[in-house]
Formats: sequence, structure tokens, C-alpha cells
Amino acid sequence: MAKERKDFTIEPGEAVGTVAAQSIGEPGTQMVLRSFHAAGLTSVITTKGLPRVMEIVDARKKPKAPVMIVRLGKGIEKKYEKVRELWRKIEEVRVKNVLEDFDEDLKAGTMVLRLSKEKLGFYELTGRTIASRLAKSKELGIDQQDDVTIKIKYKGKTIDATRKMFVNVISSTVVGVKGILKASIQSEDDGSYYIATSGSNMEEVMKIEGVDKDRIYCNDIFEVAKVYGIEAARLAIANELESVLEEEALTVSFKHLSLVADAMTHTGEIRSIGRHGVAGEKSSVFARAAYEETVKHFTNASVFGEKDMLKGVSENILIGKQIKLGTGVVKLAVRKEDLKKIKAKEESK
Repeated sequence: MAKERKDFTIEPGEAVGTVAAQSIGEPGTQMVLRSFHAAGLTSVITTKGLPRVMEIVDARKKPKAPVMIVRLGKGIEKKYEKVRELWRKIEEVRVKNVLEDFDEDLKAGTMVLRLSKEKLGFYELTGRTIASRLAKSKELGIDQQDDVTIKIKYKGKTIDATRKMFVNVISSTVVGVKGILKASIQSEDDGSYYIATSGSNMEEVMKIEGVDKDRIYCNDIFEVAKVYGIEAARLAIANELESVLEEEALTVSFKHLSLVADAMTHTGEIRSIGRHGVAGEKSSVFARAAYEETVKHFTNASVFGEKDMLKGVSENILIGKQIKLGTGVVKLAVRKEDLKKIKAKEESK
């Protein structure tokens, strides 16, 4: 859940970017390269520490361990049986999850599935449910011999096509939301329940009746942007960075983290901080060259006749010019009339 934030005011000319970089970079050197269980989510493993920070600032399209926190409606969240019903609708169950064994004959185009009674009981499924789900494919011939044995016939043009079809059969979804590899019911101190998932699919989960659409949280920044928009993604970036730092017992003011999030999202799209994103898209040739790939930037600037107006910080430091920060913001000028008066006064002495 998003935390309530206060407005941050600064003095004109303050080097907010430099201060933010120092404030995040210094404690970042103390972070440990590791992944572990998130507190409270004992059945869901998620990426933490420096690897997670790198995932966020590099704006990677898919996190290694996407997770969701699914909150439920007010009339449901304290009723375990109803929460369990929603859990069954959310966790993806594939044929391979309830499979005991199988035989296949690629030349004849036949496959026999033998299901596990124990696994079927755990997911509260029957062989008939799985057979009817597979029967939706018009290419397959389904013969349910008993509750745990299903015979499948497929007439593929080649053995390779038959093999691919059988692989798809075993990986096909029976019930649940595609992409939710695992879901678990978690309890809170007030007696309410929520569902934690490994894997994410916000759009489909939001369609399930009983889910509180306003209280779904996902650590996949791009999915948040797709479902809720760029402003939500901006807040998610800052919150995720803060969460990772707090779990490493490091304290960084939220204003610095929000500045990073602003820089990554102010164009309306999520961009990385590195040479393929924020740093590599600066208008200044010197600023781009000061970061990475120096020769490449100078060569391209020479070929295309680029001009550098020296308006930023990096480029002015690079050539030894005073930067427009702090006392450098103020420029003093003397009017010609006043200068003539001063000279005349000096000459009269």
C-alpha cells in the first residue's frame, strides 16, 4: 500500500540530483548481493537487496521474481472459506501439476495421462474437469477411461508437430489465472486474510469477483504502468526502492527516491537510469560522453554537427566552467550608467 507523503520544499539552486545520488549511492555500497524470503510471505520468494535495486533502476521489463499482494473485499477478507474459494480461482493449475505419470506414442499420435488422486484432491479437481478442459481443443480427441486416466488422440502431420502438441497439453492451464505460479493465503493481526502470489497478472486477477481492485499491489513496475498508468508506476518505483533499503536496515529520505522515480518516468514511459535511458538521452554531448561510451558520443556529435549549449551541470564541470547551482545561480551585473558614475567618482579623487 502507498504511504502518505509530505511535500518537500528546497532552496533555489540546491543540487538535488547530486544530493540524491550521494544519498542513495553511499548506503547502496553496504547492500548485500542476496535473495531471501520476504517477511510475512513465507511461501513466496522474491528478489531483494542490490539485485532488486538493479532491476528497478535498469527498468528491466520482467523482474526475476514478480509477486502480488491481493487484498479482498470487506465482506470476504475475514472469512477463510470464501478466501479459499478465491485462492482456487487465482492460483494457476496446469495438467503437469496433477499428473502422476504419462505414456506417449508419437508415431500413433496417442498419449495416456494418469492423474494423481492426492493432487486432484488438494486442488479440489476431478479427472472429468481436466478432460472437459482439454476437449475444448478441436484438434484433440479425448477419451476419459476413468477419473484418473485420460487418453488423448492427435493426428499431427509430423512427429515433431505431435510432440509439440503433447508438450502443450501437459503445460495447459486447467483452472486459475495464467502466470500465477503459486498463491498462498496469509493472515494479518486483525484476523483478516490476503493472498500472496508468485507470478503476476493484475488484469485477470482484477476481473475476479471479491477481489478489492483498489488494494492490489504488484512489484512488476511495467505491469503497474500498464494497468494503472505512469503515475502509479512512478510511486511504485519509489516505494519499491524504499522497501528494499528498509529491509537492509538502511534509511534514505523518500524525497531522494522520488526524484529517481521522477527522472525515470517524467516522459510518460519508464526509462532506465543508464546509457540506454536517462543518462544516454541527455541533450548535452559532454554530459552523455561523461557517463559512458565517450568516443562514440564525440564521434556522433562531430558527424552530425551537434551543438552543446552548456546548460547542465556535468558539461560545465567537464570544461571547468562555473555551474548554475548554489552561489553559481546568481550573476552580478553593473549598468553602464552606474559604471560611468563609478569611474567618474574615482577620477575625481
